[in-house]
Amino acid sequence: MNPERESAKIGPVSPSRLGTQPVGEVAEVAEGVHQLKVPIPIPLVYVSAYLVEGDDGWTLIDTGFDYGEGKAAWEAGARSLGFGLESDVSRIIVTHFHPDHLGAARWLQETSGAPVYMLESEIRNARAVWENRDTSRFVEHLVRHGMDRETTERATASMRTSLALPEKMVALEEGEELPLGPGMARVVRAPGHADHQVVLHDEGRRILFAADHVLLKITPNVGLWPETAPNPLLRYEESLRSMRDLPVELVLPGHGPIFHDLRGRVDELLAHHEERLGEMLREVEDGPRTPFEVSRKVFRYGLSIYERCFALAETLAHLDHLVLQGRAERVESEDLVRFRAS
Repeated sequence: MNPERESAKIGPVSPSRLGTQPVGEVAEVAEGVHQLKVPIPIPLVYVSAYLVEGDDGWTLIDTGFDYGEGKAAWEAGARSLGFGLESDVSRIIVTHFHPDHLGAARWLQETSGAPVYMLESEIRNARAVWENRDTSRFVEHLVRHGMDRETTERATASMRTSLALPEKMVALEEGEELPLGPGMARVVRAPGHADHQVVLHDEGRRILFAADHVLLKITPNVGLWPETAPNPLLRYEESLRSMRDLPVELVLPGHGPIFHDLRGRVDELLAHHEERLGEMLREVEDGPRTPFEVSRKVFRYGLSIYERCFALAETLAHLDHLVLQGRAERVESEDLVRFRAS
């Protein structure tokens, strides 16, 4: 199962009837709020960007890859809504540094002249990751956790290419309120999928722009990468619990269907990760295993090299969480890390 596409068990939470337009098209999902399904060249197929109309122009939330089909969708979407990317965009908000959300931000900024807003710490992180041509740390991270070097080097060539960052990036602060359409939205830090990810909560209209933090038919990849702070799964679960009771009636995610029951989906995601921890623990009960070995047991079917990296990162995050809980322990040698049940 693909860790980026994998279906968590679907319980009572159902998708909305909103946002059912085809990939590449735009649809209104709330008054003055439009979802654009931007095509992306990875198995997720599209990322949902949101275009919000306001008195001072349009706010764009997330951008897609720097990719021809995605740019064409942006141009067509703006035309269909009757505004110009060149003249009517007031701000571009990027929720996190992953290339399906940040990749086209420079092009959109050059086209529109609008500033790009990101959490201050995410601006630093994006520069550290995407402006660094030395991939040796990334390679050694994967090799040390069990992936063979040849596979690692091929994966690195596709995953850690350079990304042209916007020239003008404006720092957001956690808790800051931004004008968004007819109301205001609060910047909420949402770690787990990315350390410095943000979501936007419009309390007045009970809308959550959820980025990749709370998704419906897939579970966000929560992985441990070279640049990730310790305990990403712990921080993800804490963040989910803190958002569970927000006054929200409409969840606008970065991928997959729009939905309405935030509390129900948070409960499903927490249950999913508890189940996944049990799976990981069973794989190390018979002796030490590398995270890569465990990932190949848990995520079994038809993964590309790119997807294998996500599977390894997610497996490592769960195994580290088991260590934090006292249910497993790390067994380290000079060049390899393994885990076994306590």
